[in-house]
Amino acid sequence: MGFLDELKKGVLTDLVQRFSAAIPKIALALFILLIGRLIALAARKLTKRVLNGLHIDRLAEQLNDIDIVQRSGMRIEISVVLSQMVYYVLMLGFVIFATDMLGIPAITDMVRDLVDYLPSLFSAFVLFLLGLFLADMIRNITQTALKSMGIASAKMIATAIFYFLFITVAVSALAQAKIATGFIASNLTIIIGAGALAFAFGYGFASKDLVSNYLAGYYNKNKIQIGDDVRIIGVRGKVVVIDATSMILQTPERAIIIPLNKLTTEKVEVFYPDGQEEDLLEPGG
Repeated sequence: MGFLDELKKGVLTDLVQRFSAAIPKIALALFILLIGRLIALAARKLTKRVLNGLHIDRLAEQLNDIDIVQRSGMRIEISVVLSQMVYYVLMLGFVIFATDMLGIPAITDMVRDLVDYLPSLFSAFVLFLLGLFLADMIRNITQTALKSMGIASAKMIATAIFYFLFITVAVSALAQAKIATGFIASNLTIIIGAGALAFAFGYGFASKDLVSNYLAGYYNKNKIQIGDDVRIIGVRGKVVVIDATSMILQTPERAIIIPLNKLTTEKVEVFYPDGQEEDLLEPGG
């Protein structure tokens, strides 16, 4: 028992001596972390104040108006993101300093790797925001252009383009953040390709009449004018409206909407004030 007692006493004494020797380093490390936190908090506050003075959050207002952002319940504030980033970069720097002083290389290396990763994370965040902004801008331009062409499903097409671009940007941002996306990207390409092909066939079949109306209007736009007295498909009336895909004839009884593709498939007669009439368009002409 005497030997065991001496062994326990020796081990305990060694532990107490090591702990006593480490107390000053631990205290200094805690002091460094405390000072570091105070500096990081002050830097975060100062950064946010400067960014607010520059009105940088106005850049995010359009992003916050995007449907997918609103539905997520998330609000993008660039000043908050950047000021938080400043805070954590400074704190991690002080953590590296404190763990170096304590002689804990495993924690020091781990935190240093995290600091080295931050630029990739930041660039991924910027890439995602820019991509989201461009995808929304392209959607709006596409929707406006398609509506001007009289395409009823303009919003659906523009939304499909937006989500295609959004998914592409999201995968690119993940790759920039060094997150493995090979499996996602390869399968996503197949899914998007199949979806786009099915959409193209389905929409092409469903909109063949719309396309023919648009083409007929384009090629015959100078042959029929608003105010002309015409007869087509057995209906005589005055042309009061011509848009990209149809025209409206006003008869004494009613207004009739006629698809413009009838200009290429039906005989069209134009009546002039002197009583003459002219076969302006023949079927297939």
